[in-house]
Amino acid sequence: MEKIFCAAYVLCEAMLTLRLHPEADAEGMDAAEWIKADDPLQGALFVEALEDALTEARTRPEIYRIFDGEFRKVRMGKFSYAVVFRVKNNEAQVLAVMHLHRRPGYWKDRVKG
Repeated sequence: MEKIFCAAYVLCEAMLTLRLHPEADAEGMDAAEWIKADDPLQGALFVEALEDALTEARTRPEIYRIFDGEFRKVRMGKFSYAVVFRVKNNEAQVLAVMHLHRRPGYWKDRVKG
């Protein structure tokens, strides 16, 4: 990964390109809408947690533990969700925005190459 200078002249890692699988994108939107329908404030907090998790996947992927060979997950704060991603071809490839207590591994059929 390329090194660049960020704000305040701190040496930082260059951000990876973020690529969301279409089903992962839909999962994130569906979960946000479902939570927002029950409680608008919690829905807004979920969206913020999702944005933070995506930023983490792009900017600091190496701090997240590898599982099942090449995948990593960023937990979304107080919510029972995580962003599942892998680093490949200088991209953070997001495969799922998954609920942590339902259907583990359902997203694995989205993996190509």
